[in-house]
Amino acid sequence: MFLSTKITEFTDLRLILKIFTVIIFSFVFGTKLFAATTDEVKQNIINQAKTMGVEPAIVLSIAKTESGFNQAARGSGGHIGVFQLSRATAKHMGINPYNLDDNIKGGILYYKKMYNIFGSRELAVAAYNVGPEAVKRCNNTVPKHSRPFVSKIMSDYKYYNQLYNK
Repeated sequence: MFLSTKITEFTDLRLILKIFTVIIFSFVFGTKLFAATTDEVKQNIINQAKTMGVEPAIVLSIAKTESGFNQAARGSGGHIGVFQLSRATAKHMGINPYNLDDNIKGGILYYKKMYNIFGSRELAVAAYNVGPEAVKRCNNTVPKHSRPFVSKIMSDYKYYNQLYNK
């Protein structure tokens, strides 16, 4: 009896420690305890895009392809969140890629920066995907290895553009 009571108390203590760890992690990294729904993520993207003067349809398309609107997504190269930002890009932009709002802000700002450099959606999307130097090396054309990505984004862009610009 004594041993089973001690095991139960130990198990309860482990559970309490796990919960406490999640709360502290969420506070330190600025993340929500519960994941945002897809609709909440989409609305956040739309709101931030409008605030920043970017077409919501194009950044919705990027987020859909990069992560399926999932902030918990992690890429094989260490990319993080809805917009699959690299740690280096996030650090350069002064944002926390683990925080949903920051990740969205960073993704939209990075796309906007690429658009301002290249002046077209397709080239901006390609630069978002493979970096601006790769696009420049291809004489400001979409690099061959980025074409499937750009094609997918532009297809989704048409869909979101029709959906949100009625």
